[in-house]
Amino acid sequence: MSVSQQGIPIMQVGLRQKIVIAVYLLLLTLLASRPYTYSLFDMDMMGYIGNAVAMSGASIRQIHDTAYQAVEAEVPQAAKDHLLGRDKLGPPSQWQSRQDRASNAEHFAEYLPCFAIRPIFNQLIYVLHYGLGMGLVRATIVLAVGSYWMIGVLIFLWIYRYAGVERAALGSLLLMLSPPILELARFNTPDALACLVSLAALYLIFERGRMFWGITLLLISVYVRTDNAVLAVGALAYCSLVSRQLEKTKAAMLALLAAVSVLLINHFAGDYGLRMLYYRSFIAIPLAPGELVAKFGRADYVHAFRTAVSQTMNGSLPFFVFMGVVGICARRQRVGQAIATVTTFYLIVHFLLFPSGQERFWGVFYVGCAMVLMIGAWYREPMLLDDALRTRLRLSVDAERSPRVGR
Repeated sequence: MSVSQQGIPIMQVGLRQKIVIAVYLLLLTLLASRPYTYSLFDMDMMGYIGNAVAMSGASIRQIHDTAYQAVEAEVPQAAKDHLLGRDKLGPPSQWQSRQDRASNAEHFAEYLPCFAIRPIFNQLIYVLHYGLGMGLVRATIVLAVGSYWMIGVLIFLWIYRYAGVERAALGSLLLMLSPPILELARFNTPDALACLVSLAALYLIFERGRMFWGITLLLISVYVRTDNAVLAVGALAYCSLVSRQLEKTKAAMLALLAAVSVLLINHFAGDYGLRMLYYRSFIAIPLAPGELVAKFGRADYVHAFRTAVSQTMNGSLPFFVFMGVVGICARRQRVGQAIATVTTFYLIVHFLLFPSGQERFWGVFYVGCAMVLMIGAWYREPMLLDDALRTRLRLSVDAERSPRVGR
């Protein structure tokens, strides 16, 4: 950081820092190329591309044929056999449902409401395909990998405020290399995009103090994944009760808006409700969800919860929780505490509402834990040009207003 002729601190990036940034962006791009090449082609992708085709006004038969033509043209043979149920891997209800959807357009259409609850993701697929001519499957890959790359950039910019270029590049690269974060880019789902939008909102709210834009982005994230309503409620509660950045009445109204948004999305999507979600996630995959009265009781929830806890304890969660605890213990810093509190609230409530061991739902928590560790370990008082200018201008105004003392 240098000083101008007027005595104003100015942050400058020298040649060495520019090289580090360039190398980091190059490595991040190379890292993103792997999930771009080796996508998972999960079955949820079919629901999203089906909804994108439906936006064009196509009939049920046209939606079905267009979606499966995209699979035939864009998906490798092994993944194609899995999507079509030919490999017969997994529980019988799973591969039987895949075979049935590949041949029965009506049953395929009955699954579309289950995925219409991600309107922004579906709309982006529609724009990339019908607006830019990109393949339907390729559009899902680009959205996931592009979001992953932008998460890497955002994390670097955030950590740079506290740790400098070299440490920010090293810490960000290690985080983006971690399996649960790298896996986000392989799923053809809105999880990576939801993580990106959520992190950007938390950055604006807690790091930059831009409440309007941060809260706006947080509410928009609900339309990427309705699960983000939990994160929105947690962030708004923290801003009103802990950091005092927001009045309680306003926070309550905004939280209500997030909850109402979920209800509106589910209503207009024609979603079948939580019971059907639990049934097809934890019991069996129905052939025709629109024709089934799903049954899911307390014993089913307890069994799903125990299974999820076992999966979680054998996954990456304990390691990231450890990182977050170490970061908090190393330094109790305002931003770190806010991130830890809000993302932990999101994890706990999300897990109780939907006890699944799939780590793709917890990207924002994993990134939050790593951020808390890096901020706690490498903390230095952040100083940006706009902050320095405000301080200098305020001092200049005070000096002009003070009475001059003669010699």
